[in-house]
Amino acid sequence: MSQIPSLISDLAVILISAGLVTLLFKRLKQPVVLGYIVAGILAGPAITEIPTVTDVESIRIWADIGVIFLLFALGLDFSFKKLMKVGGTAVIGAITIVIGMMTLGYTTGLSLGWGHMNSLFLGGMLSMSSTTIIFKAFDDMGLRNQRFAGVVFGILVVEDLFAVLLMVLLSTLAVSKHVEG
Repeated sequence: MSQIPSLISDLAVILISAGLVTLLFKRLKQPVVLGYIVAGILAGPAITEIPTVTDVESIRIWADIGVIFLLFALGLDFSFKKLMKVGGTAVIGAITIVIGMMTLGYTTGLSLGWGHMNSLFLGGMLSMSSTTIIFKAFDDMGLRNQRFAGVVFGILVVEDLFAVLLMVLLSTLAVSKHVEG
């Protein structure tokens, strides 16, 4: 019960910094999502000149709640009918992006002198996109209902499915040095 006051005061710090940065970024005509990253830096414990979050665990709690709301909003807009409508384009686009980024990451890792496994993980990280960030950016710019946005969201959903498969395969490969079923 003693955690509630610090949790609430930390929420106030987060909301005030997010509100101020949102106003600033809207006035500068910049994506608000980028402003949220700046607000996180300002509210975090790394900045000591201004009031910041007192309990780091509070940041995790509020971040989890924020991600839940963002994914919920994404789920409200997502439908399998929309995905099937752009299915072929989404699958071809996602496969092209994943293969391209995996190849680019792998060759970059090898050229930096990294091992095969580290280069594979670099390629895997580069091939993943942030669906929620793009969803929020499209929403802020008023592009969510455009025709191309449906294709973009379809590609992102298929990429997320590939990302889950990729995480399972790469983690199995890293531990056992071979792919198991």
